[in-house]
Amino acid sequence: MPEPRRNCEYVLVHYAPSAVRETRIAVGLFLFEASGRLVGQRLTEDWRAVRCLDPQADLEMLGNLPAHFERLAAETVSPEETFYGRLRGMEQEFSGALQISPPRGVQTADPEQEFERLFEEYVAPRRSPRPKRPLRSGSRPWVRAQVAEALRRHGLWNRFERDVSVEQFTAPGDAFRIDFGCRPNGVMQYLHALSLERDWTQAKLLGYTFWRIRENTAARLTAIVADADPAFPAVRSCRRILAEAQIALEPLSRLDSFLETVRHEFGPN
Repeated sequence: MPEPRRNCEYVLVHYAPSAVRETRIAVGLFLFEASGRLVGQRLTEDWRAVRCLDPQADLEMLGNLPAHFERLAAETVSPEETFYGRLRGMEQEFSGALQISPPRGVQTADPEQEFERLFEEYVAPRRSPRPKRPLRSGSRPWVRAQVAEALRRHGLWNRFERDVSVEQFTAPGDAFRIDFGCRPNGVMQYLHALSLERDWTQAKLLGYTFWRIRENTAARLTAIVADADPAFPAVRSCRRILAEAQIALEPLSRLDSFLETVRHEFGPN
């Protein structure tokens, strides 16, 4: 049975440097239950938008506002005076640079979660998402993306762990992760994307890691690689390192047939 929705009211604190201009920025939020209980209060910690609007803004005063509001909330309010009324009184105290909005109603089953949503909507700084740069063809991130897509295509995505920790085999706190891992027939099978042309150091680290894994348990590791010129010195070095570490190589061009073999190892669903 869903939780009953409760009536709440929220109040915004705006910074408005000029009484003539109507430009203002929301810098704080208070949320109250209908009973008057303060659910939450918070002011922004990022004053860059304020500085853009008003280069002469008193950042020291603004930085002290959270402590000021906390004291205000902690002080006893007389029956004839509301906390909202005291907030409105601050408009004169700060010469109009701070404006307290009229209360706005909202219904929610979870006031604390609603507070976070409202803060994100009205106060949190807007960050324009940076356009994603296309992955460089043949790079390790590009190969990893191809493997992930193929796992989904073959219905194996939910059967593989992702970013598999190895610290139980190497050392506590080891941040290295193997891209994918599964156990279709009782033997752990790992997949890791590599660029033979660019990931010589990664290949060494992978070789050491797999050596430590095999010291403790039966396992297989396959490096999924993009096509590369076998005459290139870095490619030859990577191939030798992986072969010495007993790490199998599987080119992307054969990935589909390789994953079909893995899928059959799981047996019928």
